[in-house]
Amino acid sequence: MRIALLRHGPTDWNAQGRVQGTVDTPLSEDGKAKMRTLKPPEGFDAAVVYCSPKLRARQTAACLGLGNVHLDPRLAEQNWGDWEGLTRTEMLARDGEDAFERSGRGIAFRPPGGESTGELHARVRNFFQDVAAKGEDAIAVSHMGVLRAAYVLTTHWDMAAPMPAELDLKAALVLSLAPDGTPTIAQLNAPLRQRSLAER
Repeated sequence: MRIALLRHGPTDWNAQGRVQGTVDTPLSEDGKAKMRTLKPPEGFDAAVVYCSPKLRARQTAACLGLGNVHLDPRLAEQNWGDWEGLTRTEMLARDGEDAFERSGRGIAFRPPGGESTGELHARVRNFFQDVAAKGEDAIAVSHMGVLRAAYVLTTHWDMAAPMPAELDLKAALVLSLAPDGTPTIAQLNAPLRQRSLAER
């Protein structure tokens, strides 16, 4: 079976460079308008739809015309704890220039008061296992952290070196899932299709 992972559309906090994490930010008006012009990649019109419970993801699913959405908390963004709502500059100004180094590297990275990257990967892996057991092609509307976790679980990138291939967060990451949930890349950066005026 295959699963297409999509990131939510643009928010005002995205434009400001603020970490959203568990904060329930909505899409911006421009974000809504943009997502209404798009639909999932080719081959997923009959797929089961899963979605993060966060408002920005639910609004994205609605704008894409996706119905019968199954909310799954495992698709929520990584919890960034005390750093949520801050820009990187504000984080470093508050907690020191070495704040990121002190918070760990790779899967050991944990924002102050937040969730480790390893914990995020564990819940994404568990989600893949459950979806694979159902055997139906799926769409998952989620967040940047979840797409990166899926990419890591697929490629075994250690997150210490630069990402081995460009992961376009404006496109879909299409994975094939083995019966046990083990992912492999079926299509990197699958383009979202344009909706006709009649479909909007």
